[in-house]
Amino acid sequence: MRSGTKRAMDRMFVTGMLLVLLVSLSGGAAAGTFDTGSYTRTQSRAAAVGVIDAAYYNPVGLAALSEGFYLDAGYQVMTKTTAYDMAFSGGEDATPSPFIPNFAAVYKQGKGALFLSLHMPEGVELIEYRKPEGGMPLVSYFALNLDPVQMSTLRNAGLTLNLGPLELPVVTYVKAGRYWLQGRLGGAFALNDMIALTGGIACSYYEGDRSAGILDAGTVDKLEKNAVGWSGLFGLMLGKADRAVLTALYSTQVIARGTEKNVKYSYTRVMEERLPDYLLIGVNFKTEDKASIQLSYQIAFSGERNYGTRNLLTRNHEIGFLDWILVAQNASSWAVLPLIAGGNAQNYKHKDRHSIGLGIELQVAGMLISSGISYTSQEKYPRAQNPLDPDLARVGVGAGAKFQASDIITIDTGSAYYFYVTDRMLFHSIKMNKTAWSWGISVTIKAI
Repeated sequence: MRSGTKRAMDRMFVTGMLLVLLVSLSGGAAAGTFDTGSYTRTQSRAAAVGVIDAAYYNPVGLAALSEGFYLDAGYQVMTKTTAYDMAFSGGEDATPSPFIPNFAAVYKQGKGALFLSLHMPEGVELIEYRKPEGGMPLVSYFALNLDPVQMSTLRNAGLTLNLGPLELPVVTYVKAGRYWLQGRLGGAFALNDMIALTGGIACSYYEGDRSAGILDAGTVDKLEKNAVGWSGLFGLMLGKADRAVLTALYSTQVIARGTEKNVKYSYTRVMEERLPDYLLIGVNFKTEDKASIQLSYQIAFSGERNYGTRNLLTRNHEIGFLDWILVAQNASSWAVLPLIAGGNAQNYKHKDRHSIGLGIELQVAGMLISSGISYTSQEKYPRAQNPLDPDLARVGVGAGAKFQASDIITIDTGSAYYFYVTDRMLFHSIKMNKTAWSWGISVTIKAI
């Protein structure tokens, strides 16, 4: 009788927690980077097998889940410091990311599993730079990429200044944010003890905004973006889940189409945002004492793909600096160089991103203790970097634990620190660096 009462109380507690989290999800996310608690502690979850968080990485691992209906909800918090040093001036952003949620529901019966997940594949990035005394016109010139309409309006309002041949916007603060929200629906099925397959569809929603202006004087520029795109995924698992398995997942490219609205200047235009297609490979070795060694590798195919116009400028990515110099010297006829050299604008000055992670999980005192290390390469060449929001290579170190809180509740938590590799652009005249710390927790309920 007591056991039944305790189980009922557990379900009531969990239901209340899920309702709170789902209300938060429906209201929109605030900030963070997408990692579940399990990834944060292991830095490697491509080969997650027999656990619900496989729904976020490679759902084929759900084929090894024990029968039942599972619900998983969690969130991440993150603190970061991003800094730039440019032309004897510099700035720093330490905007925290207080909340980024994830949710999954899985029903497993026999050899098959159905799953629904909701997460943010690139987290939520928030930035805010403020320099009320000296301003930030030079970095704003490079980072904001204001179009002729915006610059003309600022010029007429007396909000530009000249630095030699350059006309710079007078800006003393920049504030921006963006996130992707991706929902997945699909299934996994075990053909036999050695082979399992997965497939599904994903809907991705992008939202971003950016404002810039003069402190205590108002906003001079404000953009709002939103877009929606669809993609598919399929993967497989080879091997026995209780020994050693190899998993692979391919996700197609997301091309999200929507609108960019300039709130300040009252015009709207069609825009696109993209997530690259990627291949994810994982290996999971399990020992007799229930220890697990996990290795993951992911390649995001965001690099140039040889379509569009190509010429010598695209052969050497560093020579792309020529267009900046010549335009700065008022050689207006050279201003078309970025368009000619770009080839396909989607891939201009990008390269494939590689991520590798190694983690280990051990049973200690009834808990699953884990730690891991990861490395992610830089996607953008220096020529394409934004000093206010740099894309840098990083090394991550994580640790955490997973434990059974009751018969139906499992809690997973972890923390990680990320070291970013400093990068320089425009012949080392601009220096960019970053550090970040994150913590995550998730609660899994076996409802049936």
